Amino acid sequence: MAALFCYIYFIVLTVIGFYLVYKPFGVISAPFDKSLKMRCTGTELLLIFIFATGLIGLMPVLSIRLAVLEVLCIIGIYKTRNKPVYSFPIILFFIFILWEIWGLSYTPSLEFGVRMILKYIYPLLLALFASSIVRDKEIILKSVLSARWVAAFTIFIWFVPIFLPLFAGVFWNRAALATHYITMSMISLALFLYSNKKTKNLIFFVIFSLPCFIWVFRTDIMGLVVALSAFSLIKYRLKAVPIVILLGVLSVAALFYIPSIKAKMYINPDAVSLNDFLTGNVDENNINTSGRGPMWEDCRNWFYEGHELIGSGTGRVQKYMYTEATGFRKGGQIHNDFLVLMCDNGIIGLSLYLLSVAGIFVHCIYIYHRKRYSTVLRMCVLVAGSSLLGVVVTMYSDNTLSYSMATLSYPWGLYGMALGLKQKEDYEIQ
Repeated sequence: MAALFCYIYFIVLTVIGFYLVYKPFGVISAPFDKSLKMRCTGTELLLIFIFATGLIGLMPVLSIRLAVLEVLCIIGIYKTRNKPVYSFPIILFFIFILWEIWGLSYTPSLEFGVRMILKYIYPLLLALFASSIVRDKEIILKSVLSARWVAAFTIFIWFVPIFLPLFAGVFWNRAALATHYITMSMISLALFLYSNKKTKNLIFFVIFSLPCFIWVFRTDIMGLVVALSAFSLIKYRLKAVPIVILLGVLSVAALFYIPSIKAKMYINPDAVSLNDFLTGNVDENNINTSGRGPMWEDCRNWFYEGHELIGSGTGRVQKYMYTEATGFRKGGQIHNDFLVLMCDNGIIGLSLYLLSVAGIFVHCIYIYHRKRYSTVLRMCVLVAGSSLLGVVVTMYSDNTLSYSMATLSYPWGLYGMALGLKQKEDYEIQ
């Protein structure tokens, strides 16, 4: 029954998406005042719709839904009268994609290689679509506020278990949601600083920051701390160093003074002290990787060693997990996207990916401190840069790439929105 509902939702969402991309225009309520209406093009409505529904994964048709969203972004780019904005980090990511495509020439599985590339390109397509669409700050605000309300609804669903059966397979799993909440936390923090509704946005920030601690998701706790540090660095630059140090100290303290986190961090928590951690005397065999350690070591030995520069081919790790692995590993994930990049495409592939991310972060700092730009644009890059770093960090020990519809696409989409609005404001200044 749950699968049937997912199929129905998929059909409805797909029909709405294609209806909007070909719709001339529509009228919706303004971001902060429901009594006011604003006229939007169909593609603007589609962008808002994509942001609002990114958490609807629909597990039985997840891959097809991702492909549909990519097609909608491509059609949207083609239909809009504005061209996408190609910043230097975007160009770097295009080079990364070309490297991934070249990796198909030596992969043992073209099918899994193509599937991996499709996962990489969705955030890029959304960013390009957003950069070609957004020329008004209201579209940005409407998109993020719509996404935040849906995210808040998913928290309600997960923490009121009686409703979970009604939405089985509809929303992403908790791991993807917790990573998504990093972006929602940064949106709420930015609105706390720049809007008049301080209390409301502070409450939202707390609400979205708590799940990773309640669920004891170490990866997302780390991602949230990095996002907060990046938020401070974008806003205050070198003046943020004390804040970053404080966040680091609090993170280390949490590993030892929050029992649930320490119990999940170490196999034998009582055998590890704060002094052991500070002096580097922690037994690596006592670190709890939830069974991932041996799998990481095997993949590294089989697919990276001896192929350090170029890896073993795009999709090689996925082919192993789905067709060659046995036992509990078969059909699963290795929970480390950085290692997947290294094994598939070598140090060159990983470096190109991280350089494009670093480029976006630096570009966001540059835009934020140009006072000539509007508050909404500066707020947008503040959220995009900080949440991107926080989400990318989770790739170290999770399948963030596989969850890109709910995770990586949001910071990239916000960056694309910022590029579009920046182009308009640059034109007006000239």
